[in-house]
Amino acid sequence: MVQIGKIALGEGLPIVVQSMTNTFTSDVEASVAQVKRMVAAGCEMVRLTVPSMKEAESLREIKRRLRSEGIDTPLIADVHFLPEVAEACAAFVEKVRVNPGNFTDKRSFRQLDLTDSEYAGAVAAMALRAKPLFETCKEHGTALRIGINHGSLSDRIVSRYGNTPYAMAQSAMEWVEICGHYGFHNAVFSMKSSNVNVMTEATMLLLKQMREAGTVYPLHLGVTEAGAGDEGRVKSAAGIGALLLNGIGNTIRVSLTEPPENEVPFAQLLTRLTEEKNRVTSDLHDGRLTLSYDTENRQQWMAVTAAHAGYEHFQNKLKDIEIRNRFFTETECRHLADLILQACRIKMTHTEIISCPSCGRTQYDIQGALAKVKARFSNYPNLKIGVMGCIVNGPGEMADADYGIVGASHGKVAVYRQKERLTQPMEVDEALNYLEKLITSPRGTHPSRGRWRQCPFSGR
Repeated sequence: MVQIGKIALGEGLPIVVQSMTNTFTSDVEASVAQVKRMVAAGCEMVRLTVPSMKEAESLREIKRRLRSEGIDTPLIADVHFLPEVAEACAAFVEKVRVNPGNFTDKRSFRQLDLTDSEYAGAVAAMALRAKPLFETCKEHGTALRIGINHGSLSDRIVSRYGNTPYAMAQSAMEWVEICGHYGFHNAVFSMKSSNVNVMTEATMLLLKQMREAGTVYPLHLGVTEAGAGDEGRVKSAAGIGALLLNGIGNTIRVSLTEPPENEVPFAQLLTRLTEEKNRVTSDLHDGRLTLSYDTENRQQWMAVTAAHAGYEHFQNKLKDIEIRNRFFTETECRHLADLILQACRIKMTHTEIISCPSCGRTQYDIQGALAKVKARFSNYPNLKIGVMGCIVNGPGEMADADYGIVGASHGKVAVYRQKERLTQPMEVDEALNYLEKLITSPRGTHPSRGRWRQCPFSGR
């Protein structure tokens, strides 16, 4: 069991819903107002980005103001690149999130041919650098989330294990051992990816390895950069829901490129999956799954159906899905089936667009940019485009996307082809015009999928 302020996480305890602000943390007034809206929506823990010491001081003031108003929701500091900022935040927030991929390691897409001795030395150096953070967390009763992200695995890890779910599990297990070395157990682990299959496999691999090691920490579940609208919700449900139905997971975040308070109601539906389990009927024959679940609540229908389809897929590797619901038309049922098939990467019927939910590191209108990308590029079934807020996970996710834009400076983005940055910062509309030329040019091909072909039917 792990204690995070007033919240306890552990086996047999309720699943906790959390989200993350997208205001600038340095804007105390806006951040306090948004946290209050999130809490009113039912958010039980709130994370804020802390890119520097300036934001750490702002976060201290945000906490003071919230507590003065009687709001005792645990606050989480999200820290990348700067261990000293994590240490400062650990002295006053309830939880700190760090990413092993950029704690002392780096991701620059280089192949590192390390000997076993050199590799062990790098892990030892990382452990030593983490020691002050563990000591501060112990002193103040602060919890720690070790957040492994597929888009920011370090060169050291990828060079040895590949850019794989197994690599993610190995990265996490290094920190399981570091926690044990320092006698620190107030930790939570997460395995996040924009790829639902990678996220679920990595999480199950980590759980298996923790069980074998004899120490099992609570798990935070989420499909990162899930997107927005129906696509983002279905993608989240297929991954998070599949694991929850397996009895895996203690806290969840549905990551949508929308206002963060929008994430909470859908996440709450996922916490109640077991209540609806007996109302779902399914039949699996020769890889084709037929799922029947009757409800008039559209959001609940998507959450429960996608979760059960995801669960069946990761047990049996589906080929197709048929969905039945007497309250929705055949066209609506087929649309949901297509979204689930795409989320699980069984059948691609439209462009796969991954987009981060944004946070205080994002310096452009990512929600507006996403809407423009969807309007212009949705009908290329073999194409994957990323819309990313900043460089923390952006370039790493670009390596898995065919093309994309990443926030580069105030109001501007850079265009990427996979992991290669192609442009200097430019306005979003200019970047999208550049993207269109790339996609429709003779070079707009994928080595295995061939030429991008626009589908003549919207969304199909």
